[in-house]
Amino acid sequence: MNPVLLDISRSISRAPHPVPTGIDRVERAYIEYFLNTDRQVWFLSRIAGGFALLDKAGMALVYPMILGDQPWGSKDFIARLFGRKKPEMTGRSESEIRRASVAITGKKTLGMMLRRNLPVGFSYINIGHSNRKAGIWQAMQDGGAKRCIAMIHDVIPLDFPQYSRPDIVTRFEQELRLTAKNCDYLIYNSAHTAIRTTEWLQKWNIKTNSVTSLLGVTPLPSGFERKPASQPYFVTLGTIEPRKNHALLLKIWQNLAKMQPAENPLHLHIVGRRGWLNRDVFDILDQSPMMGKTVFEHNALDDTDLSELLSGARALLFPSFAEGFGYPLVEALQKNIPVICSNLPCFQEISGDLPTYLNPNDEKGWENAILGLSSSKIDVTSSNQLDFPNWPQHFLKIDTIL
Repeated sequence: MNPVLLDISRSISRAPHPVPTGIDRVERAYIEYFLNTDRQVWFLSRIAGGFALLDKAGMALVYPMILGDQPWGSKDFIARLFGRKKPEMTGRSESEIRRASVAITGKKTLGMMLRRNLPVGFSYINIGHSNRKAGIWQAMQDGGAKRCIAMIHDVIPLDFPQYSRPDIVTRFEQELRLTAKNCDYLIYNSAHTAIRTTEWLQKWNIKTNSVTSLLGVTPLPSGFERKPASQPYFVTLGTIEPRKNHALLLKIWQNLAKMQPAENPLHLHIVGRRGWLNRDVFDILDQSPMMGKTVFEHNALDDTDLSELLSGARALLFPSFAEGFGYPLVEALQKNIPVICSNLPCFQEISGDLPTYLNPNDEKGWENAILGLSSSKIDVTSSNQLDFPNWPQHFLKIDTIL
């Protein structure tokens, strides 16, 4: 089997943020898969001033820290000397990477380091939408890579630039062009992502091979009985940014405040860290009299707490304007939680007819659907009959291009 070099730069850069995003979960799944494969595998991380290379033994030491099962170690001399302006956890994670590494190099000598330490003909895999500048692709060529493979999670910054900062849109386009030109294969996480990405690549006259493989979704921790609370509540999950459409739900809860009985109002739990370009929503979260009474914000719930919260919810609400996949959707359905979500192609692709689909601009439709679920009796014994995506199926396809 061909040897593999998996890029883990995103996982290391995310050390200051203990709650994983969807892309974080995907990169972790790849780490676990390749840690447990019979292939020769190495792991590459960008660090301050350059790169570090880990073998399986080094990665096995670091991975529990990525998961949060073990604390990151103390900062080393380099982090204390040169990383004083960086977050504490960045310094500690990069220090641990250096301690676990088999080789460290500067930015301009990455290719030389790879050629010294890896067999010629390895496959470089980049999953995390991170570390995709021109230098990395040149280094892979210089280092003896046989093929380069990258995953595309979405092209939302190009399709919906209004939801991203202008600098992000420009950088995303540049890196997507470079990635497509330098990769032998692109991995798409859904047919919808494949369609949207291909349209952009055709505009730029770029051709590359690809494979579409739905992501696996590991169920949230079990042990919490599905029992909707007597105080009816709903949950929405995701970074608080404009495309997630929290504004719609907050407007509905403002409307409900005028019509609900004071003794038993519907509650909304917003789970996710605060993002960007969302000052109006942040102002509501900071100043509205609803907060702490009918609307509750949770910025850092771990999977166990999230699983417990979802278990008592009437439904997951997912009114996004754009998504590439939709982890919260599947996680809720796996727990037999009803879902009201936007009528996005990727949602329909992964969850069939199980959710209630609505236009994300249909405020009245969402309000009626929420009210309907708040008062209806829910059959907690029912089981969603859908073959949800899983990781073994995903990696079976990935192995065909390795």
